[in-house]
Amino acid sequence: MKTVKMTIESYYPSGWYELANDLLFEKFKKDRPHHNPKELDDDFYNLVVNQIFEYGEFANIEIEVDEDLNIVGGRIIPFKQ
Repeated sequence: MKTVKMTIESYYPSGWYELANDLLFEKFKKDRPHHNPKELDDDFYNLVVNQIFEYGEFANIEIEVDEDLNIVGGRIIPFKQ
């Protein structure tokens, strides 16, 4: 089956921060057992979220679509490499 990839740039739905938090925060917290809890959220935002999503809110995404117009693959393209 034929597929085509396309990139959607600066996509701004609500929820990128929540997605990052749900998927990545526990590991971030576990890797910093002696980290100051008051600074943990700010550091997570600055060191993780802002490295993936521009301003923590915008993302470039790539989707792969098949002949039946089903999304069959994709990825978030990190804002900062």
